[in-house]
Amino acid sequence: MKSFLLLFLLVYNAYAIITIAPVDIGAKPGMSGMLKGSFETKRGNTDVDNYSAGLRVQYDNNSSYVIWSDFTFSYGMSSSVRNTNKTYAHVRYVHKLYEESLDWETYVQSETNEFTKVKHRFLGGGGLRFQNEKQSWGKLHVGVGAFYEDIAYTTSVDPTEKNLRMNTYLAWTKHFTKESSISYVFYYQPKADEFSDYITSHGVEMTIYVYKQLYIDFVFYYDYDSVPAVGVKSEDVTQKTSFIYKF
Repeated sequence: MKSFLLLFLLVYNAYAIITIAPVDIGAKPGMSGMLKGSFETKRGNTDVDNYSAGLRVQYDNNSSYVIWSDFTFSYGMSSSVRNTNKTYAHVRYVHKLYEESLDWETYVQSETNEFTKVKHRFLGGGGLRFQNEKQSWGKLHVGVGAFYEDIAYTTSVDPTEKNLRMNTYLAWTKHFTKESSISYVFYYQPKADEFSDYITSHGVEMTIYVYKQLYIDFVFYYDYDSVPAVGVKSEDVTQKTSFIYKF
């Protein structure tokens, strides 16, 4: 019964990616995964319901590659009016290219977001990932590559888009105890033929070990789309506090 209640609490609440920190080959050999989430319900002066869930499943062969998949959704209502409705799915394969410093990676992704008027966004791409680690300041990953995307909007004025975008990212992780860490990630994704049309994303995450397989997670996201759908703001700011159960 206790395990069921813990699982119920954990399968609610996730943002776009289940965790910010990159996955490294050999970090956790074999099959593993995590659930991330929480839920919020208020009644009285304000009626609020927020439900979200995140699941990661991965396999690490401990020598040359790791593959993982993330699945998340978020749904919310305030005073019986829906204010959040989005889904996200991502599958990525990373293969060692040169010793411990260089990998190649490929991925596919699908997402929807009612309130940014994205009916669907499908993309697939790949690139190279460089990494460097020093005990004093943590581990740094730098990625370069490109992806092709297909976006359909729920509005009648925004055309369906088929774009080739460049993709660069920087990800930093520092452990301040064996099981607790702080991470930062930055993405810059301009259209290959129109650099004024770009997407940027900043994320900061602190993961703190609680007990056994249970962690608490604090994340902050700032996303910017230079050419959003008609009627949608360019900026999105999100702050989340969640629980993580690793298995």
